[in-house]
Amino acid sequence: MTPPDPSRTRVLSVADTLRTRIFDGAIAPGAHLMEISLANELGVSRTPVRGAMARLADEGLLVYLPNKGFQVRRFNAKDVFDAFSVRATLEGMGCRLLGERGLGSEVLAELTAMVDAQHALLHDSGEWTDARGEQWQDLNQAFHQKLLSLADNRWLSEAVERACQLPVIFDSRSRPHKRDAAMLMYRHSQALQALDEHRSIVEALGKQEAASAEAAMREHINANRDLLVLYLRQSAGRTRALA
Repeated sequence: MTPPDPSRTRVLSVADTLRTRIFDGAIAPGAHLMEISLANELGVSRTPVRGAMARLADEGLLVYLPNKGFQVRRFNAKDVFDAFSVRATLEGMGCRLLGERGLGSEVLAELTAMVDAQHALLHDSGEWTDARGEQWQDLNQAFHQKLLSLADNRWLSEAVERACQLPVIFDSRSRPHKRDAAMLMYRHSQALQALDEHRSIVEALGKQEAASAEAAMREHINANRDLLVLYLRQSAGRTRALA
Protein backbone atom coordinates (compact mmCIF):
# COMPACT_ATOMS: atom_id res chain seq x y z
CA MET A 1 0.00 0.00 0.00
CA THR A 2 1.31 3.44 -0.94
CA PRO A 3 1.79 5.62 2.16
CA PRO A 4 -0.22 8.85 2.25
CA ASP A 5 1.47 11.97 0.94
CA PRO A 6 2.23 14.13 4.03
CA SER A 7 1.90 17.37 2.08
CA ARG A 8 -1.54 16.40 0.76
CA THR A 9 -2.59 15.32 4.25
CA ARG A 10 -1.64 18.75 5.61
CA VAL A 11 -3.61 20.49 2.87
CA LEU A 12 -6.71 18.41 3.65
CA SER A 13 -6.33 19.03 7.38
CA VAL A 14 -6.06 22.80 6.94
CA ALA A 15 -8.98 22.75 4.49
CA ASP A 16 -11.13 20.88 7.03
CA THR A 17 -10.29 23.43 9.72
CA LEU A 18 -11.09 26.42 7.54
CA ARG A 19 -14.25 24.81 6.18
CA THR A 20 -15.54 24.18 9.69
CA ARG A 21 -14.85 27.76 10.73
CA ILE A 22 -16.69 29.08 7.68
CA PHE A 23 -19.68 26.81 8.29
CA ASP A 24 -19.81 27.79 11.96
CA GLY A 25 -19.58 31.49 11.18
CA ALA A 26 -16.26 31.85 13.02
CA ILE A 27 -14.88 33.25 9.77
CA ALA A 28 -17.42 35.76 8.53
CA PRO A 29 -18.69 36.16 4.96
CA GLY A 30 -16.49 38.64 3.11
CA ALA A 31 -13.50 38.06 5.39
CA HIS A 32 -10.06 38.06 3.76
CA LEU A 33 -7.86 35.09 4.66
CA MET A 34 -4.22 35.86 5.39
CA GLU A 35 -1.77 33.08 4.56
CA ILE A 36 0.89 34.11 7.05
CA SER A 37 -1.40 34.53 10.05
CA LEU A 38 -3.23 31.26 9.35
CA ALA A 39 0.05 29.40 8.87
CA ASN A 40 1.34 30.69 12.20
CA GLU A 41 -1.92 29.91 13.98
CA LEU A 42 -2.17 26.37 12.61
CA GLY A 43 1.53 25.60 12.95
CA VAL A 44 2.15 24.84 9.28
CA SER A 45 3.96 26.49 6.40
CA ARG A 46 2.23 28.78 3.94
CA THR A 47 2.19 26.06 1.26
CA PRO A 48 -0.57 23.85 2.75
CA VAL A 49 -2.57 26.96 3.66
CA ARG A 50 -2.38 28.14 0.07
CA GLY A 51 -3.36 24.68 -1.16
CA ALA A 52 -6.27 24.50 1.28
CA MET A 53 -7.61 27.88 0.20
CA ALA A 54 -7.39 26.87 -3.45
CA ARG A 55 -9.34 23.73 -2.60
CA LEU A 56 -12.06 25.71 -0.83
CA ALA A 57 -12.23 28.07 -3.79
CA ASP A 58 -12.90 25.04 -6.00
CA GLU A 59 -15.73 24.12 -3.60
CA GLY A 60 -17.20 27.59 -3.96
CA LEU A 61 -16.61 28.66 -0.36
CA LEU A 62 -13.86 31.15 -1.20
CA VAL A 63 -13.30 33.53 -4.08
CA TYR A 64 -9.93 34.71 -5.34
CA LEU A 65 -9.48 38.44 -5.84
CA PRO A 66 -6.43 39.55 -7.87
CA ASN A 67 -3.89 41.39 -5.71
CA LYS A 68 -6.06 40.75 -2.63
CA GLY A 69 -6.00 37.00 -2.17
CA PHE A 70 -8.80 34.75 -0.99
CA GLN A 71 -12.05 35.98 0.52
CA VAL A 72 -14.95 34.07 2.08
CA ARG A 73 -17.78 34.04 -0.39
CA ARG A 74 -20.93 35.92 0.55
CA PHE A 75 -24.14 33.93 0.24
CA ASN A 76 -27.63 35.32 -0.11
CA ALA A 77 -31.21 34.05 -0.05
CA LYS A 78 -31.03 33.03 -3.70
CA ASP A 79 -28.02 30.83 -2.95
CA VAL A 80 -30.00 29.09 -0.21
CA PHE A 81 -32.97 28.64 -2.54
CA ASP A 82 -30.82 27.24 -5.33
CA ALA A 83 -28.89 24.87 -3.06
CA PHE A 84 -32.06 23.43 -1.54
CA SER A 85 -33.64 23.10 -4.99
CA VAL A 86 -30.68 21.09 -6.24
CA ARG A 87 -30.76 18.94 -3.12
CA ALA A 88 -34.49 18.29 -3.57
CA THR A 89 -33.92 17.14 -7.13
CA LEU A 90 -31.00 14.89 -6.21
CA GLU A 91 -32.49 13.29 -3.11
CA GLY A 92 -35.76 12.88 -4.97
CA MET A 93 -33.88 11.00 -7.67
CA GLY A 94 -32.31 8.81 -5.00
CA CYS A 95 -35.76 7.88 -3.70
CA ARG A 96 -36.93 7.13 -7.22
CA LEU A 97 -34.00 4.77 -7.69
CA LEU A 98 -34.84 3.03 -4.42
CA GLY A 99 -38.49 2.76 -5.38
CA GLU A 100 -37.62 1.21 -8.71
CA ARG A 101 -35.14 -1.20 -7.16
CA GLY A 102 -37.30 -2.13 -4.20
CA LEU A 103 -36.34 -2.50 -0.55
CA GLY A 104 -35.99 -5.73 1.36
CA SER A 105 -38.13 -6.30 4.42
CA GLU A 106 -35.21 -5.76 6.80
CA VAL A 107 -34.26 -2.42 5.24
CA LEU A 108 -37.87 -1.29 5.23
CA ALA A 109 -38.17 -2.25 8.89
CA GLU A 110 -35.03 -0.22 9.68
CA LEU A 111 -36.43 2.87 7.96
CA THR A 112 -39.74 2.42 9.75
CA ALA A 113 -37.91 2.16 13.07
CA MET A 114 -36.09 5.42 12.33
CA VAL A 115 -39.40 7.17 11.68
CA ASP A 116 -40.87 5.62 14.84
CA ALA A 117 -37.94 7.01 16.85
CA GLN A 118 -38.67 10.44 15.41
CA HIS A 119 -42.33 10.04 16.38
CA ALA A 120 -41.40 9.09 19.94
CA LEU A 121 -39.23 12.19 20.32
CA LEU A 122 -41.83 14.56 18.91
CA HIS A 123 -44.75 13.14 20.89
CA ASP A 124 -42.98 13.08 24.23
CA SER A 125 -45.04 15.08 26.71
CA GLY A 126 -42.05 17.12 27.87
CA GLU A 127 -41.34 20.70 26.88
CA TRP A 128 -39.89 21.29 23.42
CA THR A 129 -36.41 22.61 24.17
CA ASP A 130 -33.36 23.49 22.10
CA ALA A 131 -31.83 20.19 23.18
CA ARG A 132 -34.77 18.25 21.79
CA GLY A 133 -34.58 20.33 18.64
CA GLU A 134 -30.97 19.25 18.25
CA GLN A 135 -31.99 15.63 18.84
CA TRP A 136 -34.52 15.99 16.06
CA GLN A 137 -31.83 17.46 13.84
CA ASP A 138 -29.66 14.39 14.42
CA LEU A 139 -32.52 11.97 13.69
CA ASN A 140 -33.50 13.91 10.60
CA GLN A 141 -29.95 13.93 9.27
CA ALA A 142 -29.55 10.21 9.95
CA PHE A 143 -32.74 9.48 7.99
CA HIS A 144 -31.57 11.40 4.94
CA GLN A 145 -28.09 9.89 5.09
CA LYS A 146 -29.57 6.40 5.34
CA LEU A 147 -31.62 6.91 2.19
CA LEU A 148 -28.59 8.22 0.35
CA SER A 149 -26.47 5.27 1.41
CA LEU A 150 -29.19 2.87 0.27
CA ALA A 151 -29.24 4.53 -3.15
CA ASP A 152 -25.65 3.28 -3.45
CA ASN A 153 -24.57 5.90 -5.96
CA ARG A 154 -21.29 7.64 -5.12
CA TRP A 155 -21.85 10.44 -7.61
CA LEU A 156 -25.28 11.16 -6.21
CA SER A 157 -24.02 11.18 -2.62
CA GLU A 158 -21.13 13.51 -3.45
CA ALA A 159 -23.42 15.89 -5.33
CA VAL A 160 -25.85 16.04 -2.40
CA GLU A 161 -22.98 16.65 0.01
CA ARG A 162 -21.83 19.54 -2.15
CA ALA A 163 -25.35 21.02 -2.24
CA CYS A 164 -25.50 20.79 1.56
CA GLN A 165 -22.21 22.66 1.99
CA LEU A 166 -23.82 26.04 2.42
CA PRO A 167 -22.11 27.89 5.27
CA VAL A 168 -23.72 30.14 7.83
CA ILE A 169 -24.61 33.28 5.91
CA PHE A 170 -24.86 35.50 8.95
CA ASP A 171 -21.87 37.43 10.19
CA SER A 172 -20.53 36.78 13.66
CA ARG A 173 -22.27 39.84 15.12
CA SER A 174 -25.68 38.30 14.43
CA ARG A 175 -25.47 35.30 16.73
CA PRO A 176 -29.06 35.45 18.07
CA HIS A 177 -30.55 35.64 14.60
CA LYS A 178 -28.24 32.92 13.32
CA ARG A 179 -29.39 30.64 16.11
CA ASP A 180 -33.03 31.52 15.45
CA ALA A 181 -32.66 30.54 11.81
CA ALA A 182 -30.98 27.26 12.66
CA MET A 183 -33.58 26.28 15.24
CA LEU A 184 -36.43 27.42 12.98
CA MET A 185 -35.94 24.23 11.00
CA TYR A 186 -36.33 22.15 14.16
CA ARG A 187 -39.14 23.84 16.04
CA HIS A 188 -41.90 21.48 17.08
CA SER A 189 -44.52 22.34 14.46
CA GLN A 190 -42.00 22.14 11.63
CA ALA A 191 -40.62 18.85 12.92
CA LEU A 192 -44.12 17.34 13.11
CA GLN A 193 -44.70 18.25 9.48
CA ALA A 194 -41.34 16.75 8.51
CA LEU A 195 -42.20 13.57 10.42
CA ASP A 196 -45.36 13.11 8.35
CA GLU A 197 -43.32 13.69 5.20
CA HIS A 198 -40.72 11.11 6.27
CA ARG A 199 -43.47 8.57 6.87
CA SER A 200 -44.97 9.27 3.44
CA ILE A 201 -41.57 8.69 1.84
CA VAL A 202 -41.11 5.34 3.59
CA GLU A 203 -44.65 4.23 2.76
CA ALA A 204 -44.12 5.03 -0.92
CA LEU A 205 -40.83 3.14 -0.93
CA GLY A 206 -42.46 0.16 0.75
CA LYS A 207 -45.06 0.02 -2.02
CA GLN A 208 -42.36 0.50 -4.68
CA GLU A 209 -44.15 3.63 -5.87
CA ALA A 210 -41.03 5.26 -7.27
CA ALA A 211 -42.69 8.41 -8.63
CA SER A 212 -44.56 9.01 -5.37
CA ALA A 213 -41.39 8.53 -3.31
CA GLU A 214 -39.52 11.00 -5.50
CA ALA A 215 -42.31 13.58 -5.28
CA ALA A 216 -42.61 13.17 -1.51
CA MET A 217 -38.89 13.78 -1.00
CA ARG A 218 -38.90 16.82 -3.25
CA GLU A 219 -41.86 18.33 -1.44
CA HIS A 220 -40.23 17.61 1.91
CA ILE A 221 -36.98 19.41 1.10
CA ASN A 222 -38.67 22.26 -0.75
CA ALA A 223 -40.89 22.93 2.28
CA ASN A 224 -37.78 23.46 4.41
CA ARG A 225 -36.24 25.56 1.65
CA ASP A 226 -39.21 27.90 1.48
CA LEU A 227 -39.33 28.27 5.26
CA LEU A 228 -35.66 29.17 5.58
CA VAL A 229 -35.61 31.51 2.59
CA LEU A 230 -38.63 33.36 3.99
CA TYR A 231 -36.82 33.82 7.30
CA LEU A 232 -33.67 35.05 5.60
CA ARG A 233 -35.50 37.60 3.51
CA GLN A 234 -37.47 38.89 6.47
CA SER A 235 -34.36 39.22 8.63
CA ALA A 236 -32.03 40.62 5.96
CA GLY A 237 -32.86 44.23 6.70
CA ARG A 238 -32.34 44.09 10.44
CA THR A 239 -29.22 41.91 10.48
CA ARG A 240 -27.51 43.16 7.30
CA ALA A 241 -26.20 39.65 7.10
CA LEU A 242 -27.10 38.90 3.53
CA ALA A 243 -25.04 39.91 0.55
